[in-house]
Amino acid sequence: MCFNIFYLCNFNDKIREKELENESLKRLWRCEWSPLYLEESLQQWWESSHRSALTQEEIDRLLLQAIELLLIFTQNNFTGPFDQLEEFKEFVKNANFLDINAVTELKENGEELNPNVNIPELLFTARRILQKLLENSKDSMIIHWWNLRCLCIHQHILDGLTSNLYKMVKDEAEWLLPRAHEIKNKEYEVLLLLEIANAYLQFHRCQKSEEVLQNLCERSEVNLKVVGFLGTRTKFQQKPLPQLCLQVEQNNCANSLPLPADTNGDVELPKLLLLEDDTRLERIKFIDPQHNDIVTLPSILQALLLTKVHQLKRSTPKDRLTDEELEPYIQTLLYQEFGPLQVRQSTLLLNCLQESNQRRTVERSWKQCEKSVKLLSENIYSIKERFSYAFASFLQPIWHIQLQLCELLISLGMVKTALDIYLKIQAWEQVVTCYTILELRHKAAEVIHRELQKKPTVLLYCLLGDATDDPRCYKRAWDFSHQTSGKAQAHWGNYHFGRKEYEDAIPHYKQSVKINSLQGKIWLRMGYAAIMLEKWELAVHAYITYTHLEPMGFESWNNLAKALIKLGDKQRAHKVLNESLKCNFNSWKVWENFMLVSVDTGNFEDAINAYNRLSELKAHFLDLEVLCVLITAIAEGKPDAKGQAPERLLKKAIDLMGHQCVRHGSEAKIWELAALLSQTPLKRAEKLVKGFRAFTTKELLWSSKQPYALKALQICKELSLYSLKATGDHASDESEVMITSQLNSARLAAQACLRAIEKETVEFPENLQELKEVRMLLEKVTEHIKQRASK
Repeated sequence: MCFNIFYLCNFNDKIREKELENESLKRLWRCEWSPLYLEESLQQWWESSHRSALTQEEIDRLLLQAIELLLIFTQNNFTGPFDQLEEFKEFVKNANFLDINAVTELKENGEELNPNVNIPELLFTARRILQKLLENSKDSMIIHWWNLRCLCIHQHILDGLTSNLYKMVKDEAEWLLPRAHEIKNKEYEVLLLLEIANAYLQFHRCQKSEEVLQNLCERSEVNLKVVGFLGTRTKFQQKPLPQLCLQVEQNNCANSLPLPADTNGDVELPKLLLLEDDTRLERIKFIDPQHNDIVTLPSILQALLLTKVHQLKRSTPKDRLTDEELEPYIQTLLYQEFGPLQVRQSTLLLNCLQESNQRRTVERSWKQCEKSVKLLSENIYSIKERFSYAFASFLQPIWHIQLQLCELLISLGMVKTALDIYLKIQAWEQVVTCYTILELRHKAAEVIHRELQKKPTVLLYCLLGDATDDPRCYKRAWDFSHQTSGKAQAHWGNYHFGRKEYEDAIPHYKQSVKINSLQGKIWLRMGYAAIMLEKWELAVHAYITYTHLEPMGFESWNNLAKALIKLGDKQRAHKVLNESLKCNFNSWKVWENFMLVSVDTGNFEDAINAYNRLSELKAHFLDLEVLCVLITAIAEGKPDAKGQAPERLLKKAIDLMGHQCVRHGSEAKIWELAALLSQTPLKRAEKLVKGFRAFTTKELLWSSKQPYALKALQICKELSLYSLKATGDHASDESEVMITSQLNSARLAAQACLRAIEKETVEFPENLQELKEVRMLLEKVTEHIKQRASK
């Protein structure tokens, strides 16, 4: 089957009906689907489904049928409007040839369909048709592309990610990616790459998605840059400050893309609600007027920006700084005059999420989300407008948007309103949470009992166990699923985990992830349970798997490093902690762990960087043990982990010790370590004098304690030796006056040390040799001073 962009049903206004080649395709583009025609086409499919080989005419006809089925299903669960829902439900109910249990057939890895899914028979049949078509036409890019869309839609209607569907999506993506360049239409080439990037993101594969997006930007010659310009954010701001702004650079290829007025010019897009705040501006006002103008982007590039925002959001730490970096992307999309409806709808919902944690914007966030939910059911927009660029626009089923609305309601304290919506969409886990907040936990059990009598499900049995703390419910859920539900085992494991019965929890977790390996929270809990039981190999396996699924959780990286250290693999632990820092740059605990492992593994530069960062995060941070090992290794020229000599780190180490001398000048050891790095005997002697003063000031009655007296003598001996050495070995900028001054400082320090020790009535035999040597050096120093004075 040759590549024909009309079969992709991207529904942009640039394509006119007269360009379409046959009546069936025209009818599909008019979105005129009816149960009567559907029954006829499905009967034709049922008749040909048992035949192994199909003619090209049959392949074309079946493909259009599969597309129609998937579009009807998507309309009635994702895009709306839902005015045709009842007639299609009635049709499916009366269609004898659809003698299947689609709810059971569409289960994957024990994950059930969400109870809100409408007419799943249509999705199941579309999948069956596409599988049949792939058997007969393995090289058709159109069929592979629609199969990718179908798999992504299937994943959306399940309550958890599944490894089976990910494998199928990955296979399709790997088949399509190398063939994308064969598409002669640049817009559709970008569209394919976008949908592949979105598919990877759906399964939290951020790195894969980023690689596809980078490839896409290179092919389409688009460069996205976030830059800073002076501007104001509030109405009363007098001094403009740097604000982030998105610049989209488009070269030859990008400029050939159709303008949004051509592809979606007839759509009046929903607007961002006014903030109506007495302080904050509706949007940033830049000083330079040209930066206030939003660049007009082609519809496909708007979809690209949306994907980039989602990719950045998932692959960067969840903090205020990340939100500020995403804001220019979102603002650019929100103020486009024309564009695809679904891109705007997804952007508004994303903006709701971004604004939900800010006091000044949370109310707008709630109202905007409520408006987005209403938009799905209203007949303001045609079906065609709702499907334009839809598969590249982060489609969400309606119940996901309602769940987002409920979270906003709860954050505003409207728990009962949220509870009503949860009950309506059968979000039983959230129902239990709401009743717990309202201190009506017994009501949760009553509701679940009532629902179980209507229609038992694995989830309901599990939630009954959660509500009543009865582990027998999990056993019933497991048996009800015929030992196929990972969810039942997960809840069973959580029951033991919550009671710190880690030994009992682990077998249930293992069974759960064996059924479905894409359960991030279960891997995380298994890793923690393994650490508590000191099962380090299991902990490493669990945390490595979790970090592949959710790479931005710094605690998981930290715990993985701990387990690796316990297994003696400090080199890997060092790399792991480095990843952890990317997730949370401000956690002093992670920096401290990273510093210690860096010292142990000989990564001296990382250790210095970590020490400097800890000094920024903790006002009085001091770790003498680390400094001793680190500075001694650099001073002695010990090779680092890469086998490189540490001379290149000397300046960094000197700067580090300079800061430490300022902050912790009362610590004698700090001055001693700084002396080790000194480039001349004079500088070394100067620091040792300060070290002697710090030692004798801090350690009261030092002369009466043998170890302390010995330490003072050793410092005096060393500073005297280096002071004498400085007379013959000194730098050009070290004058004779400076050397004489240092000799005097050495003499005074030695005299003070000897005088204090000689006052004591008790002599320490261990110190006699050092005393003798210090006296001899004092005489030499005094002699040098006299000679210099006579000159």
